[in-house]
Amino acid sequence: MTLMGHTFRQTFHLSRHLSTNAGGESEYSEPEPHRCRCEGETKRLVAADGSERVTEFLLFTSTLVRPEDRVFPPDADLDDYGAGREPLRVIPRRGLSGAVDHYEVYL
Repeated sequence: MTLMGHTFRQTFHLSRHLSTNAGGESEYSEPEPHRCRCEGETKRLVAADGSERVTEFLLFTSTLVRPEDRVFPPDADLDDYGAGREPLRVIPRRGLSGAVDHYEVYL
C-alpha cells in the first residue's frame, strides 16, 4: 500500500500504447480500470522543446503510466476516443524507503 493509497477512491482507465504504424498512428490496448485520486488542476507546463501546454487534471495513482499511454480521467466516456489523453507529464514520487510510492500524472 502506498502512502497515499487510502485517498485513491476514484477510477481512471488506462490504454497502454502498443505500437505505431508507418503512418504515425498509434495503436492502444483496451482501457483497463485503475484506482486514483483526481483533482482539477490548471497549470502551465513548459516542455523540453519549449512548447507550452495547460493541464486540466492531476491524477495520483500507484499504477505506472508512461507518456505514450492514453488516459481516460474519472467519469470520461470510454466510447469517445477524444476523452482519452496522452499525459503531459508523469512524475514518480518516492516514499520514505526510497522506492517509488506513487505517480503524479498531469493531463
